Amino acid sequence: MKPRHVVETLSEANNLTLLIDTGSSDIIVNPGLYKRGPQSVDIHSNFTNTYGTTEDDGSGTGTVTGTLYNDTVKFGAVSAHQTIGSAQAGANGEALIPADGIVGFAGLEVSAFNGASPFFHSLCEQGEVSPCRFGITLGNGKGTQVLGALDETLFKGELSTTSIIQEWALYADIALDGKIIKRDALVELDTGTATVIGPIDDVIAIFKAASIQYVVQTSQDAGTSVTGYFPCDRPPTLGLSIPSQSNATTATRQKSKLVSHRSSIFNIAPDQWIAADNGSNNCTAILSGTDAFPLPDLWVVGQPFFHGTYVDHNLEDRTLGFAAARCAN
Repeated sequence: MKPRHVVETLSEANNLTLLIDTGSSDIIVNPGLYKRGPQSVDIHSNFTNTYGTTEDDGSGTGTVTGTLYNDTVKFGAVSAHQTIGSAQAGANGEALIPADGIVGFAGLEVSAFNGASPFFHSLCEQGEVSPCRFGITLGNGKGTQVLGALDETLFKGELSTTSIIQEWALYADIALDGKIIKRDALVELDTGTATVIGPIDDVIAIFKAASIQYVVQTSQDAGTSVTGYFPCDRPPTLGLSIPSQSNATTATRQKSKLVSHRSSIFNIAPDQWIAADNGSNNCTAILSGTDAFPLPDLWVVGQPFFHGTYVDHNLEDRTLGFAAARCAN
């Protein structure tokens, strides 16, 4: 499932259910759902935002355009004065974003709102969230997000922490069956992506090592992709080792208090591996490969990883922390 939250724009008290997306930065409301009130200010500016990995299988892109407004946004118990986007309908009148829209929790690097402060930054800068951190975990059919705190009731043991490159990207080692098979992979954590996507060569190497059948396809529009098929009752054991061994070694040498000195492996839960059940004990894997990303070495790790793992996004310390969730499936 995709983590969602009810958001209220105070000008007209519109209760909207938005997709929580750690891979984007902005609040965009689907066509016709944003109702202006006395606090709303039209800033006479438009936006264009292109999202990747828009399909359930991790493929696809979608471009959303619309008009920008300043308004007061209530998100649960907190609120912020914020720039929001009111989307235009697609060519066939359709909404291009699931639910009522999207609320991004990443940084300015991926914002499409002409330099306006990203939503989570606004919450922190305006004193609504302190310390400036949030946690997310998925499990038992629901998602949980915690703002401004480290909720130790939601996870077991201690956090394994690492520094971020930007919000929310890190270096991690890739582990198969508990053994490191790739070091210092560039990983983006993205709750708005339904699967896990990696570079073509890396994914093929994993499929071969795990005895997973795969098909490579090439198209003019989407480039090259690789899809894997495995026995449904025998999913692979694949995960991220965090921090990467090189970062753990550096943290030990520098006596870091923010980055863990030892690495821990966080595997994708076995019951998250099935993207599609094709019958006869044959399933499509949630892991796929692509050469369509702007950064050729990028891994986009989506919702399957968050099932059973608590992920602490600490902007104040510029770290990510990981632990086994208590609500693990």
